[in-house]
Amino acid sequence: VNTRLSSLENTLTKLRDSSVWAGTKATSSNSEVLTVSSTAGTSQGTYNIKVLQMAVAQTAVSETIAVPDLTEASTVSKGSFSITVGDKEATIEVKAGASLDDIVKAINNSKVGVTASAVKVEGGYKLALLSAETGVQNAAVFAEVGEGTVLHDLGILREDGSLNISQAAQDALIEINGITEITSPSNEITSAVPGLTLTLNSETDTKVTVKVTADYSAAEAAVKSFVDQYNSVMSFIENKLSYNKDLGTKGDLYADPVLQGIQNRLRSIVGSGLNSPSGSFNLLADVGISTSGDNFGKSATLTFDTAKFREALAEDPAGVANLFGASAGGVDPNRGTTGGSPEGLANILYEYLHPLVMYGGTLAKTSDNYDQQITDIKDRIADFSRRVETYAENVRLRFVALESQLAAISSQGQWLQMQIDSLNAF
Repeated sequence: VNTRLSSLENTLTKLRDSSVWAGTKATSSNSEVLTVSSTAGTSQGTYNIKVLQMAVAQTAVSETIAVPDLTEASTVSKGSFSITVGDKEATIEVKAGASLDDIVKAINNSKVGVTASAVKVEGGYKLALLSAETGVQNAAVFAEVGEGTVLHDLGILREDGSLNISQAAQDALIEINGITEITSPSNEITSAVPGLTLTLNSETDTKVTVKVTADYSAAEAAVKSFVDQYNSVMSFIENKLSYNKDLGTKGDLYADPVLQGIQNRLRSIVGSGLNSPSGSFNLLADVGISTSGDNFGKSATLTFDTAKFREALAEDPAGVANLFGASAGGVDPNRGTTGGSPEGLANILYEYLHPLVMYGGTLAKTSDNYDQQITDIKDRIADFSRRVETYAENVRLRFVALESQLAAISSQGQWLQMQIDSLNAF
């Protein structure tokens, strides 16, 4: 019973969570250009978005290095150069005649935010140095260290000191509902509309329509989970309290007053008004949850009409959330922590269930009481068994004494008979 009630208490967490009732769903009219996702509380509405420019990572390249193989020695001189990406900086040491493979490994091992690779081209190889992240702020800066000329030897830096770039870094640029100059260093934009993630897939002059609508699937799942666990509890309790008059069998806790009280209280809570602060709904039956007609209603289980539940959500989502104990629409149900009456199903049930299932709570004390009663009965049985053994031993000893007395009497009788027989002989 305690395990099932604890599981029932656990289902209340999601019912009380306002984010569960504020779920949203975002859709894109053209996922090849733009994909979207949204979180709870994202402003619902329609957004016309144009992807003007994709974010691109910078790629710097070397001149063609005339070597037949990556592991062959090059003509590069000994020296050092630095790579800076944002607040990260690394110094790369290069030996005279180092191979392209050595230089690639040294750059990649620095983990500064640049990935190096060697690309085979006509006449040899070129080094490609790709920034790990897109956007202007993540573009790498290369510089010789001291008197070194490694970057110039490789042609990564030109004679005038400029960087040899095959692809310049650029930020993503989008337009939302006519608002321009919305930029991002990444093609995954989360800052434009709070709670809305835009993933850019390609540039286009055509507007993509993004719609954000309410999504109550998480709320419906939370309610269904509660109903299922509630039914598990009530079915289990009914079984433990049952009595079969035909077979004369009883449940393990038949007529137990504590369990009967729990059963009655749970039925009372789910069937009564729930002090919903918004006032739109005050009974679970108003939103599709009612007592099952199974066994003429004696089973005390619930049925969940999802169609009626969805209709109630469409009519007043904040009111439904309040009914189940979650804050919504600016209303924060009182959970009884300030001395007031709890409002909403989850808060009322929590106030009742928690003292029952908590460590040292009512059920723990009841279980301890039963354990003590069992211990007392076992002690009484053991004591009675000892008394029976003592009594049996006393009876045995008395029987032995009686046998001895009877033997003595028999012996005396035989002696007297002998005396009488001897007297008769004369």
